[in-house]
Amino acid sequence: MTTKAIITLLFEFGYVLIFGIMGAASFLLHIPKDKGMESYKKARTSLGAALLTLSLFCIIKILILNTHTEYVDFWLLVTFTLIHSWLTYATMLFLMETPRFLITHFLVDGIVPTVTMLICGIIGLIYPASQRFMQIVFGCIFGMKCTYMFYICLREYYKCERELTEYYDQTPNIVWIKRLIYLSIFMSAATLVSFYVTYIHAVYYLLIPIIYAYIFVKIINFAPKKIDDIRKQNILMEKEEKKEEKEKKKNSDLGDKIRPLVESWIKDRGYCTPELNIKSVAAEIGTNQNYLSQYINNYLDTTFQVWLNTLRIEEAKQILKNGEKLSIEEVGAMVGIPQSYNFSKWFRTVTGTTPYKFRKYS
Repeated sequence: MTTKAIITLLFEFGYVLIFGIMGAASFLLHIPKDKGMESYKKARTSLGAALLTLSLFCIIKILILNTHTEYVDFWLLVTFTLIHSWLTYATMLFLMETPRFLITHFLVDGIVPTVTMLICGIIGLIYPASQRFMQIVFGCIFGMKCTYMFYICLREYYKCERELTEYYDQTPNIVWIKRLIYLSIFMSAATLVSFYVTYIHAVYYLLIPIIYAYIFVKIINFAPKKIDDIRKQNILMEKEEKKEEKEKKKNSDLGDKIRPLVESWIKDRGYCTPELNIKSVAAEIGTNQNYLSQYINNYLDTTFQVWLNTLRIEEAKQILKNGEKLSIEEVGAMVGIPQSYNFSKWFRTVTGTTPYKFRKYS
C-alpha cells in the first residue's frame, strides 16, 4: 500500500469517528421538552442523519479502497454528498421554522435526484461505455439540486429575518444560520470541484471536519438560546396576563363601587350644570377625582370630557325630538353647554350631524 493510500485511509477512519460521534450526539444528546422546540427536534434529527450519511460514505470508501474505479468513486461521492447536503439544508429549514408544506415539498423533491443518480450509477456499471456520460449527468444533477437547495434556504432565511424584525424591537441574532447555509453550499461545490482539481481535494479533506464541527456546535448550542428566549417570552406573557387580570379585578371592584353613584347622578341630570370639571363632579357624586377618572377611563373606556358632553348631547337630542320651540342656543344652555359654537361642535362629534339637521329630520 502506498503512502498516499495509507494517509487517505487514516483520514477516512478519522472521518468515520468524527462524523459518527457528531451524528450519534445529534440524535442522543438531551433535548428539553419546552414548548416551541418541535422544529428544533426535527432539525437535530436531520443534522444527525446528515452526519451519519458522511460517516457511512467513509465506511464504504474504506471497504472498497483500491478496488473501485474512478467512475464508482465519483458516483458514490456525489450521491452521498447530495444526500448529506439535502439533509443539512433540511436542518436549516427546520431551524428557521419554515412552513410544514414547504419542508414536505423540499424533502420529497430531494428523493427524485437521489434516486435518479443511483439508477444512473447502476446503468453505468452495467454498461461501462456510458460511464463518461453518466459522470456528466451526476455532476449536472448534483449542481442543480444544491443550487435549488441553496436558493430555498436563503429565501426562507430572509423571510424569517423580516418577520423577526417586524415582531421584535431587538431582533434575535440569526446571522449564524445564514453563515451555515453559505458554508453548506461551499462544501457542496467543493465536493464536486475537488474531484477534478487535486490540490483542492487535499484542502477539502482538511477543512471538511472543521466546517461541519462548526455547524454541529452552532446547532447544538442553539437549543439553550432558543429555550431562554421562549422562557423569557413566557415570563413576559405571564406578567402581562397577571397585570391584565389585576387591572380587570381592580376596574371591576371600582365599577361595582362607583357605578351606582354615577348612575344616581346621571338620573338627577347633574351633567346639565355648566362649567363642570372632574373634581366638582367627583364631589357631587361622593368620591374623589382619581377614582372617578379611573372608572371613566378603564371601566367606560373614555375620557371625562367626552363622557360628560356625550351625556349632555344625548339630553339635547331628547329636547330637540320633542319639538319644543327653543333656539339651538337655548337647548345648549339647558344641557350645560351655553356657548353655541361648543354645543354645535360637540353635537356633530357625538351624532355626526348638526343640531339644525337633527331637528329637521328627526
